[in-house]
Amino acid sequence: MPLAYPPKQAARSIGIGLTALYAEIGAGRIKARKYGRRTLIAAHDLKTWLDALPSGERKAA
Repeated sequence: MPLAYPPKQAARSIGIGLTALYAEIGAGRIKARKYGRRTLIAAHDLKTWLDALPSGERKAA
């Protein structure tokens, strides 16, 4: 597993579109880093974002 991904690959790896990824970055929910002109998203930050999403499990009434 790579330590960091470019945006297109990061979006693909978590199953969202590139526009949605940039929206999450803009909202501060996914951290992006710059190395020169390249934008990179750490695998750890993608996992943290995924872990913060609701589980989708329904609670019994």
